Amino acid sequence: MRSMAGHSRITPDADAEYEVIVTGDGKHFVATCKGYPVFAQGETREETLENLREAMALYFDDLPISLPATVIKTLTDAGFFGVNKRGRHIRFRRYGENSETLIIPNTAEVADSIIDHIQRITGNSTSRSS
Repeated sequence: MRSMAGHSRITPDADAEYEVIVTGDGKHFVATCKGYPVFAQGETREETLENLREAMALYFDDLPISLPATVIKTLTDAGFFGVNKRGRHIRFRRYGENSETLIIPNTAEVADSIIDHIQRITGNSTSRSS
């Protein structure tokens, strides 16, 4: 079995880079992210790296929701529902005649400008405390 090893970097989200180890046996490429229990494979190096980006995003979906309860309450009171979470962000959706989608960082300390934007959209005030 022939092994071709190499190092790359991937960015499954805009905020971080991860060191990647890529190996191949002549038939498949396999990639893993250094320090994470995440693996992917593909027929080409490019396909393998793309599959690893997807796998890393799935790995980070398991991060707990850190968004302050006051922000979540403000959004749900205005008819928004948390529809999914990916990596470090949560997507909220309001259905109906005025359907809207908001994507908000999943962080315990929400920036004042994001809170201002949420207040404008919902018409409700949101506590600024974390």
